[in-house]
Amino acid sequence: MKILVCTDGSDFSKKNITFASEMTANCNIDEVTIIHVHEGTSILPDYWHGKYLVTEEEEKKLKDIDKRIQEERKKYFAGAEKEFAKHDIPVNTLYKVGHPAEVISKVADEGGYDLIVIGRRGMGGVKKLFMGSVSSAVLQLAHTNVLIVK
Repeated sequence: MKILVCTDGSDFSKKNITFASEMTANCNIDEVTIIHVHEGTSILPDYWHGKYLVTEEEEKKLKDIDKRIQEERKKYFAGAEKEFAKHDIPVNTLYKVGHPAEVISKVADEGGYDLIVIGRRGMGGVKKLFMGSVSSAVLQLAHTNVLIVK
């Protein structure tokens, strides 16, 4: 069984990771992949392709932003990997940029995952009253099973 576990670094997402690690602890799991999708587009590719002219100071700021994003991503993954390590479950990590629900659904389809584990709410938890917009969209878009953790 292949499981795709979603994280955005929020407290809701950490609960999701803990639940997924405990759920898989005594199961025959072939692969666990933890995915984080950065919503929107990356800042630097347009710059690096010469689309925008920037000063040296602006370039430094862009690089600092990119570095902070990378450090945050490492924190998301490190915490999630520790949860699975408690149960001796090795994990892969995957970072993507784009619309989270679309990217998660596409990765699950293309990767042949049997289950997507996603939290009910994440960073944008106040946007929806009952269910987060990303988890709701994944539920609609995905062609595989989806487990939504409350």
